[in-house]
Amino acid sequence: MPGAVILEGAVGYNGANQKDDVVAIQASLNSVVAAMGGPGVPLAEDGIAGPKTQNAILHFQQHWVPYRDSKIEPEKATLRALNRAVGASLSIAIPATTVTAAGPAAAPTPVGAPKPPKPVVLTDNEKAAIMKAAIRHATVKSLWLPAAYQAALSAVRVATRATAHAERLPTPNVAREDADRLAFLLIAKHFKLHEKDPSLARAGAKRVETMIRRMCITLVNRVGKPIPGIAPADDIFVSLWRTPASVVGHPGYTWLGGAWERHRMNGLIHGGETPGKLSPDYADRIYLTPEFDKSHDDYRSHVLVHELAHFIGDMQGGWTLDDLGYTYETQYRNNNSRQRLHNADAYASLVREAGFGTTRAALGAQIAANLFGKGPVVHLPEQPVFPPYALGTKDPYAYPSGGT
Repeated sequence: MPGAVILEGAVGYNGANQKDDVVAIQASLNSVVAAMGGPGVPLAEDGIAGPKTQNAILHFQQHWVPYRDSKIEPEKATLRALNRAVGASLSIAIPATTVTAAGPAAAPTPVGAPKPPKPVVLTDNEKAAIMKAAIRHATVKSLWLPAAYQAALSAVRVATRATAHAERLPTPNVAREDADRLAFLLIAKHFKLHEKDPSLARAGAKRVETMIRRMCITLVNRVGKPIPGIAPADDIFVSLWRTPASVVGHPGYTWLGGAWERHRMNGLIHGGETPGKLSPDYADRIYLTPEFDKSHDDYRSHVLVHELAHFIGDMQGGWTLDDLGYTYETQYRNNNSRQRLHNADAYASLVREAGFGTTRAALGAQIAANLFGKGPVVHLPEQPVFPPYALGTKDPYAYPSGGT
């Protein structure tokens, strides 16, 4: 049984097809169960990359990678997938036949040989969990995702106004409650920007606007009616019926910058998507676990926008949106401006406050509303207003003002 394969050159169609490499690939393919893309009928491990070997590679790629070229190259996606699939197959392989008293030992059954499929037997609890996952997926797609899109649109309009005000600094010469200024101070509350630092205010407001526009672009063809002439985009949300061991306690997870990834596998292989079948995680998906169902709608909405923020960050451009503290944690409140601009929960809080109002945003973030910081509050979507302050005290929102 092969271990992880390291190739000297490509194997398959138009590959270098060095004999040792071909033998290693043939042995690995033979070790993958048919249900996971193995050849079913074992390949001859003869070091010849003929039609059967190339077809077996193509068949495997159809299970695991988004492209089909009948070739396995060093350190590329198909080879990484094959090494993972071999490990998963060995963990579920049926032991070979042993010697019996009735006669000579039966020929050992190759690990990758066809076996009668065993019916998947599910418990009542598992059936209920699968039904809940289906309901979760339908509800997210039909209800919560369109609502998140509308909130993101509200946040974009607020961010556009905020950028306009920031561009006028340091001498805005506007009324205390100018609409653009109120929008800026709402964003400043979440990202610790300030009118007395025009350079950071401009850069921060533009960054926030850019990231939330990306969120809208990601959602626009996945909610509501399809755009004429453009095919509907693939679902990016996957509802799991059980939680993978590596993310226990998390309502959702995704790959940082997944929106810019091809349909590429991550390292996690689990059985939480399709009953009786191991499934790989893909970088361009957002996964929701059963933990998602254990709280109220505002929290679920916050989780969706939070995971979307991770998803639309730019890995290659260096502007990832990571977890640098959650709103209910002291670490979050101690973030400086740069950390907030890289923190997914800050974007989730802003989007939900701009779209749903301060009270509901605080419910989703699991904090008291005043813990968002000093700044405007929102009662009606896209309409921030200053909260009252005690007569006879200094106006906390006189120019220059900002988040602290």
